[in-house]
This record gives sequence, structure tokens and C-alpha cells, in this order.
Amino acid sequence: MNPDKQQSMLLRPDNFIKYELVLYSVIFFNTLITVMNTSMFNVAIPIITVSFSVDAKSASMIVSSYSIAFALSAIVYSKLSSSYPIKWLLSIGILFLASGSLIGMTASSYSGLILARIVQALGASSISALSIIVTTRYIPFKRRGNRLGFVAAAITLGFGIGPVVGGALIQFLGWRYLFSISLFALIGLPFYFLLLPFEKRKKEVFDYKGMLIFFVGIVLLLGTITISWLLSFLVIVIAYLFFRHIKRHRVPFLQPSLLKNKSFLSVTGVGFIIFFCNFSFLFLLPLLLSRYFNMESTALIGLTLFPGALTAVIFSIIAGWAVDRIGAEWVALTGTFLMVTAALIATLFGSTTVLFIIIIFSISSSGFVCITTSLPNILTKILTKEQLANGIGTLQLFQYMGGGIGVTVSGKLLTYIETMSLGYFKYGYVFSVLIVISLVAIALCVRILKGFNVVTGAEKANQI
Repeated sequence: MNPDKQQSMLLRPDNFIKYELVLYSVIFFNTLITVMNTSMFNVAIPIITVSFSVDAKSASMIVSSYSIAFALSAIVYSKLSSSYPIKWLLSIGILFLASGSLIGMTASSYSGLILARIVQALGASSISALSIIVTTRYIPFKRRGNRLGFVAAAITLGFGIGPVVGGALIQFLGWRYLFSISLFALIGLPFYFLLLPFEKRKKEVFDYKGMLIFFVGIVLLLGTITISWLLSFLVIVIAYLFFRHIKRHRVPFLQPSLLKNKSFLSVTGVGFIIFFCNFSFLFLLPLLLSRYFNMESTALIGLTLFPGALTAVIFSIIAGWAVDRIGAEWVALTGTFLMVTAALIATLFGSTTVLFIIIIFSISSSGFVCITTSLPNILTKILTKEQLANGIGTLQLFQYMGGGIGVTVSGKLLTYIETMSLGYFKYGYVFSVLIVISLVAIALCVRILKGFNVVTGAEKANQI
């Protein structure tokens, strides 16, 4: 194609967003809603376990089912965005989110509650995944960082005010009203249709079979943890079938070249572990406040966790500055040390006073922020430009899988120890497991640091 003609096509009005600030105000609002939807339910876990008379293992499904569904559907939305108009995908996602909210508000059984959380996740993930794609596809480079900052600010604020708003809603209206917050996402629906550019549907290959095999494998893995280790044989069979499939498929669900990249696997491993630990803290600390410290008010539980969330907001600014000054790999290493420190303090001093709970959550949240800020930046150094989009999508997939599996494992351990021990020991035992797991993340970060002693070919390619 003639370069002048190609340039003129790139500059057509329908390739840009006319009311950009309005659109990003809507994206900010919807992102805030979906992140709050994630964090609010952590303070609700103690009261929901009482309402449905379930143990910690079953209660973990509230978080783990949401996280796994979110992880899988986020990468699906990302891949479908190359074939279908983004405004359609966002609209479908918001309708899923609203439908899940209505199911949750009327759920009469625990299984109905879990179904509601899964349907919500199928919708919430569209906003998380597609807002990044909208930015990289339609926003000029000179404003791209500013618009991504809008999204990052909404995520940080959502995690900060979620526990407080959730605690207040539960205290004064009841836990079912937590689902009502997500209905406000419907406000954004007409704006996406009006403001996003028109896109023609394209025919692209999508690996539905690979996605289905992967999904079955994850469900069986969770079943192995919660139901019976005998299911592990089926997990091995599914894993074999999945790797055999992606080697043969032209456009596989997960890229084999990424799974062979040792540096990428190290980064993904760190993300998996830190999400594993952070979601475990988010699950365990409200239970600890409610059951061990006898904190009956959910509003008070939310306020107790709020200083930690506020610390994370402040630390996110520091982490962003540090990534540019000292390097993302050092920020990631700092994050893993903070997570180990939080687990160590929780194991040794978590039973003494509520003040230590605030300290523990502040440290773990700050470590989590370091990881989420630094890992995507590291990927830009170890992957080529052609691999980067798939790499970030795969990283997000395994991070949220780590969160879901972490909560499932913590719930299983807590239920198991409850049959043998009362008091704080059952919580301290789970926190001690998190120490060991966090140490693995430190080892992986050290390996990443050693890899940066030389400039990789991928980094050279990205610098051109």
C-alpha cells in the first residue's frame, strides 16, 4: 500500500476518540466499581459463612471462583478484541456483571451465591482487559501514559475504599446489598456505544478447544485441593492433552514460545506466588478479626483494613517512581521481601493485638503493589514486541489463577487445622506456609536480577 494512503487511513476520524476525557471518566468509574466488587466481599466472608453455615474451605470459593473466572475470561476478551468490536465486548461484559449482581441479590443458597460471583467475574474482566486495549489502540502515544494513569488510579482507589464501603453496607443494609454496587456499571453502557469508534468484525482464529481444555484442567486442580487428591491423575492427563494441543494449533490459547522462555516463567512465577499470598491475606485477616478478636461489626473490620489499603495507595506512587529510578527488577525484589515480612509478622505476632493486623495488611498490600507495578515493566525487557501483548495477557491469567488457588489452599488448610487445634495456631500455621511460598518468589526475583547482568536480544529489539 502507498505510504501516504496508509498514513491517511491511520489518521481517519473514526480511528480516534472524539470525547476522550468523557470516555476515560466512564472507564475510571467502571474500573472503580469492578475493583470495589473484588475487595468488598473480603470483609463479608465472616458473616456469609454464618449465614450459610459453611466452613472456611467452602467460604474460600467466594473469592477463588471469582478469581479463576476473572483470569480465564480476561484473556478471552483480550483475544476476541482482534475479531469483534470492543464496544460489543464491553457491552456483553457489563450485562454479565449486572446479571451476576441480580442473581446474587436474590440467591437463596450458597451455590447460587457462587454462581453469582462467577457471572460477575465474566463481566468485570472485560473492563479490566479491554480498557488497556482501547488505550493502546486508539490513544496517541503522547497521551497514552496519562490515560493508563486514569485506570491505575481507579484500581488503587477501588482497593482502598472497597473494604470501608463493603463493611458499611453489610453493617447497615446486609451483605446482599454488596451486589447492588455493580449495577451502577450499567451507566457506562450507552457511553461505550456512542464514544468508541466503529469497528468492522474481522475473521480471526481463536483456540476455543485449547481454552476449554485449560478451563477443565483448572477446575480439576481446584477439585484436587478441595475434594480429593485422587483427581490429581486427571489433572496430569489434562495437562498432557493441553501441551500436546498448543504445540499443534496454529494460534494456540497459550504461546509455547513463552512457556519455553525461562525468564518469562520466572516473572510469571513471581506474579503467581505474590497473588497467591496477597489473596490469602485478604481472605484470612477478616476471618481473624471476626473470629479471634471477636470483631462483630463488619464496618469496623473494613475500617481496620482501610489504613493498609491507604498505605498501598501511597506506596503505588513510590513504586512507580522507583521503577524509573532503580529498575523494575529491584522493585519486584522489594515486593517479595515485604510479603515475606508480612507473613513472618503474622505468624509470630498476629495474635497479640489488632494493631499488628493493621501493620501486616499494610506491609502485604505494599508488597503487592510493588509486584503489580514492576512485572509488566520487566516483561518489556525480556520479550520482543511481537510477544509482549500475549506475554502480559498470560501474566495476568496466571496472577489471578494464583489468587484463586491461594484462597482455596488457605481455606483448605484452615479447615483441616481447625479439627486439631483451636485458638491462633490454626491461623499461624497457614501464615507460616505463606512464608515458605514467599521465599520461593524471592529466589525467582534473584534469578531475574542475574538475568539482567547482560542485555538480552529481546531488550535490544525493544530499544530499536
